[in-house]
This record gives sequence, C-alpha cells and structure tokens, in this order.
Amino acid sequence: MFPGLFAWSPISTSALTAALNLDRGLWATWRSRRLTPAPMPEAWFRRAPGAPLVYRVDQVLVWLAARRGEQLDAPTTWRLSLLRDLDTDVSDPKEARELAAMYARAAGPVVGDIRFTAAGFTAYLASMLEA
Repeated sequence: MFPGLFAWSPISTSALTAALNLDRGLWATWRSRRLTPAPMPEAWFRRAPGAPLVYRVDQVLVWLAARRGEQLDAPTTWRLSLLRDLDTDVSDPKEARELAAMYARAAGPVVGDIRFTAAGFTAYLASMLEA
C-alpha cells in the first residue's frame, strides 16, 4: 500500500493522501474531527514548507483495518513488513521491535521528504523499542 516504506516508517500527509487516493482537504476534515490516526510529535521533525504532519505507516494500517472492521495491531504490521520486505520471519514481538529499530537506525534520520531532528530521531528509535 505504501511502496518503498516499511511498516515502522514515517509518512508525510502528502504521501499518505496520495497513496490512499484521498483529497488533502478530506483528510484535514477527518483529522479535525479526530477520525485519523494520531500524527507523530511535530517536535521530532525539522520544519518543512506547509508544516506537514507525519504519521507512522503501522498506525495508518491499523486505522485502515479498524475502519473495515478488521483487527490488526502494530507488532503484526512490523512482522509482516519484515517478512515481505526483508525476508525475515519473526514471531517474537520484542525481536521484531529490535530489528525494526535497527533497520530504522541504519536508514538514518531522512526518510524521503521527512527529516528528523537529532533529538527527534533518538526519540523515534526509543519509541520503537517500547512495549
């Protein structure tokens, strides 16, 4: 659904609405009504033109599944991403978190059009290891 991104990756509002084929205005309306997943903390990112919000792909996938009445959780999206994208079969959620954090650290603080601050990247990596 989000080509080139892992389940733990950040995704900008622009990329998100484009991938879902949604009007940005509709997304903004849903967000103002608190119908969207929560964005990642704005303080984690360098300022960008238009001040886009940034989401994590797994949270969007969980949100989409819930809208369809399906059950999905973030650790499952990470395990599926590891299997699909990196040919790594992991059943232990802790191991999946550690692998995802390792790959995120290796990818660095710039993901497409998203740029983390140094402190934000550290906080992002730490958040990935929380249970």
